[in-house]
Amino acid sequence: MADKKASELWQDYRFLTQEMVKFLTKQDMNLFYDLMDQRERLQTLIDQTVDDGFKASPIGRSLLLEIKQESQLIIRRLQLVFNNSKRQQQVSDAYSSHSAEPVNRSWNR
Repeated sequence: MADKKASELWQDYRFLTQEMVKFLTKQDMNLFYDLMDQRERLQTLIDQTVDDGFKASPIGRSLLLEIKQESQLIIRRLQLVFNNSKRQQQVSDAYSSHSAEPVNRSWNR
């Protein structure tokens, strides 16, 4: 992969980003995080690769715009997942704290 051109690396990056959206939608967080790690490693390769003007080209700008839009979608969906998890935790905590309260009964005769 080290001898790939910047355009190929960016296309791979877009593919991983699209796959991240799919698995986040399916709420398969293990695969989502695995893809995120792969994308992060790919970003390192991209940073080390000579761009040769790809990002400034019409195709490059279009591809980067797609990646940006997909990344924004990922952020929005992650916020939803987080908010849903937070809400579920609050409900769980409410039930747990309610059931853990001692019952005060007076046994006076």
